[in-house]
Amino acid sequence: MSTRHAARAAAPETAHNYRPLTGSKQSKIDRVRNARAQIAKMITDGEEWLLPLLKRFNAELARLEEAQNLLLQAAEIANHAAPHRAA
Repeated sequence: MSTRHAARAAAPETAHNYRPLTGSKQSKIDRVRNARAQIAKMITDGEEWLLPLLKRFNAELARLEEAQNLLLQAAEIANHAAPHRAA
């Protein structure tokens, strides 16, 4: 098998290497959501001094979700490009 054919055969495998990163992001997103929910409950119970922390958690959640979306988009682009490279 030539080097060119070997590269084409390996292309779909390399495109799937990004999947674990999205799982890692999802676990971070879940942790931030849980913490944000606890903080929100404490704020509704009268702990208004936690408002800046809620703002920070909202910003962190937005940042993580954007990063996860970009990773998913990159994986989708890579997976879509792999069959075209093989042709």
